[in-house]
Amino acid sequence: MTTRLDAAILPRNETDRLALLDFKDRITQDPLNVMSSWNDSTDFCSWVGVTCNPSTKKVSILKLNSRELAGSIPASIGNLTYLTAINLTNNDFHGEIPQEIGRLRSLQYLNLSGNSFRGKLPANISHCMELSVLDVSSNELIGSIPNEFSSLLKLTYLWLARNNLTGSIPKWI
Repeated sequence: MTTRLDAAILPRNETDRLALLDFKDRITQDPLNVMSSWNDSTDFCSWVGVTCNPSTKKVSILKLNSRELAGSIPASIGNLTYLTAINLTNNDFHGEIPQEIGRLRSLQYLNLSGNSFRGKLPANISHCMELSVLDVSSNELIGSIPNEFSSLLKLTYLWLARNNLTGSIPKWI
C-alpha cells in the first residue's frame, strides 16, 4: 500500500526530471560546469538549458548548444514527450542518435550538428510529424537518407552536410 501512495503523490513531471538526470549522468566532460545547476536543490525547470511550458511544467526545450559538453544521449530522451526543440549543436556528443527520439511527437526543431554522432540516421525520426528543422551536419553519420523522412511534411530545413552518408539523394527532397 505504501508504494501505491508514494506513486500517487509523485509530481506529474517526475518522468521529465528522471529523464534529465539520466541525460546528466551521460555527460562525461563538462568544463564549464553547466550541469552543476542540474540537481535537486532547484526545480528542473530552472536548470541551465531547460525550458518548461509554464502551464504544464513539462520540459519543452533542451538547449545546450556550444557548452563544451561531451557524452551520449540516453534512450530516456524519448520520455521527454513534450519537447518541441532540442539544440545540442557544437559540443562533443558521440555514440548513436537514439531511436527513441522518434517518440517525441511534438518535436519541431532538432539540431545535433557539430558533434561526433556515429551510426545511421534513425528512420523513426519520421514519427516526429511536427519537425520543421533537422540539422545533423558535421557528425560522423553513415548510411543513406531514410526514405521514411519523406513523411515529414512540415520539414523545411534539412541539413546533412559533412557526414559520411552514402547513396543518392531521394527524389522527395
